[in-house]
Amino acid sequence: MVDARGREAERKKYISKIGYLYPDRSEMLSNVSDFKSLVTALNATSYEEMLRNVSGADGDRHEAESSSLTIDDVMLQHASRKFSEAFEYGFSYGTFYSFMKLREQEIKNVTWLAELVTMQVSRNLPGWNKFVVPFKYHVDEFKVNAE
Repeated sequence: MVDARGREAERKKYISKIGYLYPDRSEMLSNVSDFKSLVTALNATSYEEMLRNVSGADGDRHEAESSSLTIDDVMLQHASRKFSEAFEYGFSYGTFYSFMKLREQEIKNVTWLAELVTMQVSRNLPGWNKFVVPFKYHVDEFKVNAE
């Protein structure tokens, strides 16, 4: 087992030296040991809102049986929102990239539903509603919500 100092030194190698979190949050991120300390380390940043949407752990429950959002689910929703927003802005390479990423999300959704069918999961469980709808968000909605 690796001691705490070795773990912090290993983490420091992977923490970026550029971006929104450098240099203020670098030390705090290298000392994170659980989800609650991660939320504390990212307090008052643009990532705080995304982490607030993550539900607590459901223990040993299967993903298909859980209705809570994991950090992966929240990140996929955030990415879908960003790609949908970029898709609305006209003709550029970013539009094509966003289109391809949103199509990838559609494929992930179909794969998730196919896995549920393969596992013969009951249709009453919340896992059937755990998918991210691509092309859902539009710029007009962002403007209305901002006002």
